[in-house]
Amino acid sequence: MNRHFKYFPLFAAIFLLLSSHLSYANLLIKPFRAVLDEDTRTAEITLLNSSTEVKTYNIQWEEKLQTTNGGYTDVSENALSASKFIRHSPRQVTIKPGEYQKIKLRLRMPKDLAPGEYRSHLMMKAIASLPKIDDKNTKGMKVQIIPQLSFSIPIIVRKGPVKSKIEIASLDIKKSKKDQKNISVLLSHDGDYSTYGSLYAYMKVGNQKTQQIGEAHNIAVFRESKQRQANIILQVPDIPKGAVVQVLYKGADEFDGQILGKAAIRH
Repeated sequence: MNRHFKYFPLFAAIFLLLSSHLSYANLLIKPFRAVLDEDTRTAEITLLNSSTEVKTYNIQWEEKLQTTNGGYTDVSENALSASKFIRHSPRQVTIKPGEYQKIKLRLRMPKDLAPGEYRSHLMMKAIASLPKIDDKNTKGMKVQIIPQLSFSIPIIVRKGPVKSKIEIASLDIKKSKKDQKNISVLLSHDGDYSTYGSLYAYMKVGNQKTQQIGEAHNIAVFRESKQRQANIILQVPDIPKGAVVQVLYKGADEFDGQILGKAAIRH
């Protein structure tokens, strides 16, 4: 059931500031990941239409594997798919401007499911509405290209205690084409479960107080990834020679409060 807010701008601002969400082409998605297990068998995904037009989406599953740089590649078969254990409703939504729709997820975990982590991606595929065409004074064939946009988030099913080892294998301070300093971080992963958190960079120069100089959020290292490359854009124009730079991989969501990995280098 769609919900409408009289004070939509205020609601949208709160949604943006206080919640973990993704924003795609006037569609806000909260949260942008969900984890189901033996204790948590239901979840809700909220879709918020922040545009001025009515939007319709088909809700379906797709299988993806993570690449080293954090992107995804589509696969036709996935032995560790989670979609076969999860029911979702509704299957299609139409959301008016300033309204939202909840997608409900329910886990049906088989009793004989092997311990480990399973994952599929819940896709919101836009159904494009055909605009009206003014055929007056138009001769010949007229062609329209209607983009079919889709957005997806990972849905994870876990059985058994989470056991994974994550390390920061290397740090490399680089300069981008825009003369902006950044740190290239290589995460090394071993185990049958994923991790999730944010990267924080700190700098200490001599006896000066340690200062935070950059951060990168929403860093997931999935089960299939043995290595994961990430990048932290630094908030300082330069790093003095001899300065010590430390990077921490801090857990978020179910890993909140944990230091998942750390490393330091002298510049």
